[in-house]
Amino acid sequence: MGIKSTYDIDRQTAIAVIIKKVYGFTNEQLADMLLDFEESHFRNYSVYDELPNEYSRTIKTVDDFDSGI
Repeated sequence: MGIKSTYDIDRQTAIAVIIKKVYGFTNEQLADMLLDFEESHFRNYSVYDELPNEYSRTIKTVDDFDSGI
């Protein structure tokens, strides 16, 4: 038997907890999390507080992320 206990949590509460916690993550942690999504198969990420103007590969919306641009 392990040291951890298992808790049941409904989907909406789990999502709410994750959203609340995500706001405290560093840009590097956010970039690492994006790698877990299927759309990221051939991508790496740099997360910025404000996008620099000199880059041509930018994702500005969720649709941009989903479309694989």
